[in-house]
Order: sequence, then structure tokens, then C-alpha cells
Amino acid sequence: MANEYFVLGIGGTGMRCIEALVHLCAMGMFDDTELHLLALDTDKNNGNFGRLKAVKDAYLNVKSLDTAGRKAGNNSFFTADIKYYEFSPDYETKSTFKQVFKYGDTQYRNHTDSDLADLMFSKDVEEFNLRHGYRAQTHLGSIMMYHSIIEAAKDRRNNDLKRFLNNLNTASANGNPRVFILGSVFGGTGASSIPIIPQALAQAAGILANGASNILENAYFGSTLLTAYFSFTAPPADERKRQKVIATADKFALNSQVAMMFYQDDTNVQTTYQKFYMMGTQGLSWNPMERTSQTQEETITGGDKQKNDSHYIELLAACAALDFYSLPNNVLAANRANGKTDYQYRMMGDKMEFRDFVGDERQTEFAHKFGMLTVASILCNDPDYNYVEGLQNGNVRITGFEEVDAQQIKSLKEYFDLYNFKVTGTNNLEEGWLRQIYRSAGGQDKFLFSTEIFSPQNVREMTRCDWNKKLYRNEGVGKDNKFATAIMSNKYNELKSCFLNIYKDGENAASNQFDNRMEQLLKQLYDTLTSLYQFKK
Repeated sequence: MANEYFVLGIGGTGMRCIEALVHLCAMGMFDDTELHLLALDTDKNNGNFGRLKAVKDAYLNVKSLDTAGRKAGNNSFFTADIKYYEFSPDYETKSTFKQVFKYGDTQYRNHTDSDLADLMFSKDVEEFNLRHGYRAQTHLGSIMMYHSIIEAAKDRRNNDLKRFLNNLNTASANGNPRVFILGSVFGGTGASSIPIIPQALAQAAGILANGASNILENAYFGSTLLTAYFSFTAPPADERKRQKVIATADKFALNSQVAMMFYQDDTNVQTTYQKFYMMGTQGLSWNPMERTSQTQEETITGGDKQKNDSHYIELLAACAALDFYSLPNNVLAANRANGKTDYQYRMMGDKMEFRDFVGDERQTEFAHKFGMLTVASILCNDPDYNYVEGLQNGNVRITGFEEVDAQQIKSLKEYFDLYNFKVTGTNNLEEGWLRQIYRSAGGQDKFLFSTEIFSPQNVREMTRCDWNKKLYRNEGVGKDNKFATAIMSNKYNELKSCFLNIYKDGENAASNQFDNRMEQLLKQLYDTLTSLYQFKK
């Protein structure tokens, strides 16, 4: 039976952390797992929200074009069965605090409540547009997000949040589900939501179950406390005057410090969370919009133009979820019974190792699966030698996979465009998630794999890349995992020979766990690469 886990990504940082989590699923790090992913953001048109949905759609279609045909597997690519949900508060018709709060009516009918609101919030905070998030106004955001979740549960119409909560209720009635929250503590939506999410989910779930829900009693909660790790150009004075309320990077470090004090001392947080993962970077030099900032005249507060580049710490956050789900039940149960929260601290050094992300016990597994997915992305995106497409159309002279749906092949290509690189019309390589996090780590040999993998900037250079011998660095885990070619052969011929050797008599017995022919193909490719790179099955 598959493991069942629940994940919430909150705000822009949360969207990018879930994106990293989906890539972990594609690597096969969540074998035999049904993963319920809830993307929660105030800004439903945010560019990172859109990119997450593109990655998610491609992943799901690779597994199966039919929802009912998707199931969890193991020892392959795309093994987790992802159930995806999204929720955004409706700020289209009522887009300010005063409108949501019905300030005018409240002031007339119960002026003490409006006086309290005036005491807590400045006029600018009460009146700024909420569609692009809470703009680092966490005192406002916590109230607004809690209210939005409760109202969505009361809504007679069905919605993704209610579907997520109904599944959480079912899991809670049958055991002890684990809920992990991904987000930052220095910004707006994530920082506002992390403190109140367990209580909000429990209250909303109780509404749906007519009071028969027991989320806080049964579920275990964990979260990232992701401190400031990037900055952006400060808006000019005239823009600040026009916007009135706008987040500025110079406050991120202070916001992080104050948040840490809150999480250390707040009793409500201590009694609802069993594990916190506190992580950050040594500086704030990363500009996630550096590639577009030169053409942007003003600070982007949200919307489809806000598509921040990914950062390695978001992968670290996703790996924290992986760790949380592996913790013994008795440890989490004891923490909840004693109102205790365990804190784990993590900051990367100058040179990263696989164990820095997943620990000593899983570092070889991580190196293996991360590496094999990366090679698969190269094989799929080489326009001169698209191995996966060639298996489907017979161009590599291997029969048996012609019935793989062409739409699934297209979805795999779309996924790898987003994962590693996309070939543009000029045959240059447009960087995807992997290349962005490599750049965020400082490039050179600082991030896990050989620089050989990241150096090519066009198709010709990538074709010449020795990914068979220079996938990993010359030190640490992976340094001995490579494969040579015969004198009269090349890496593609070696790949084909190994594929056929495993694929005896037109079938690989290990792929029989999958009914979907596309997943059988991916299992075959996974086993082939595992054998070539000399990883033990």
C-alpha cells in the first residue's frame, strides 16, 4: 500500500519549493507514495504559480493521460502518484482589507471593531490591493488567510481546498497523517500563513466533517522556516509613494530575525508543530529576477511577470519534507504529547555534497536518482538524437514501444524543457530549473555535478558533452559512477546495447509493476542507466 503524505506550498517561495518537490518525485525519491500537494497563494496569476502548474501538468501526463491510470511505483522515474490542488483567496471583487472586513458597515454598527482595526493597521495597509499578496504585512496576512480558509470551507460550492481537506479528514480518521508546509518567514503570504495553518486547516476540516474531525489530535505537522536568501533592486522613491505599501529586500533580514524570535517563544506554534527545519544562506546576493531586471522599469509586486529563478535552498526545503516523512512515529507522537517542537538547522557550505541535502544514509540514492534523471533529460532534449522519442517511433531500431502515446512523449519533452534546458529556435539552450539552481550555488564545481554538464550553451556543445564519463565531479559520491565506450563505439551505441540486454525478448520483468506503456519505457530507461553507471539496484 502506498504511503500517503500531505504538502502545502504557500506564497511565491512555497511555489518554487513545491516545484523542487515535483522534481524529487520525477527522480524517484518518493517511491510508493501518494502525495497530496496543495499550492496556496494569494496571487493566482503569479508567474511562479504558472510555472509550477506547467511542471505539474507535464509530470501527471507523463504518468498517464487518464487520472484513473496513475498509481505509485518504485525504482523508476516519476514514481509518486501526485494529487494536486490549489487555492487562492478571492480578492477580485473585494480586493482590500476594508472591503473584505466591510469596514463601512462595521464602523456604523460596531465602531469598537473598526477602532481595533485602525489600531492594528495603518490606513495604507487597510487600503492596499491584496491581489498580489500581503507585501510583508504579516500581521494583516495571518488574519486574512485564516479568514479565507474558513470561508472556503463554508462555501457551498466545491473547491480544491475542500477536496484536500476531505482527504486529510479521511487520512486522520484512519491514522496519523503527516502534513508539511513549505514557505518562507521573511515575506508576505508564507510568513503570514505558517503560524496559523494547522489551526486553520483543523477548523476548516471540522466544518466539513460537522465537528467530527480530529486533525490536531491525529496529524503531525512540520514546516520549513526559510529565512531571507535573495534580494532585489529597491524601488525608487516615486514608486514607493505610488504603491504606498510594498515589500523591500532591505527588511528581509530583520523580518527573518523577528520571525525566529516568534517561533521560538509562541506557545500555539509549539503545540501544533512537531518539527521545524530552519535554513538560510550566508548572504542575500541572489537576485531571482536578474535576467529580466534590465528590461523592467518598476518593481514587480506580483502577477504573471513575477517568475523568479529557482534557488538551491528550495531543493533543500523539498528535501526537508522528504526527511520529515521518514521520521519515526514515536518521536513525533512524543513531541505532540509534550507540546514540543524539534528544530533542525541547516546552512550550506561553499561546496555542496549530496549528503548536505538528504543525509549520509540516502546520499548515494540521491546521487543515483538525480544523476539518472539529468541524463534522461539530455537524451530527451537532444534534437539530433532524441532517444525517448526514437523508442516510440522506431528510429533507434528497438521495437515494442510504438504504442506509447505521442502526447505523453510530448509531455515528457515539456517536463525536461522545464527541468534542465530547452532548445530554442537558434539551437541555443534556455536554462531550466536545474541550471538555475546550479547558477544560484555559484556555478563552477560548487554544485553536485561536473561543470561539463552545465557548460554547453548550444546544441552542438551539448552533443559533444561527455555525460557518460563526466556526469559527476571527480570527488565524493558519484566519482566512480561512469561508463566507457568501446574503440569503435560511442555512448549512444553503448546505451542501446545495454537497453536491449535488459529488454530481453521484448519485455523487462521489472517493468510489469506498471500498466502504462510509457511508464514501462521509463522503467526500462531507468534500469539501463542504472546499469551503465554501475549503481546497484
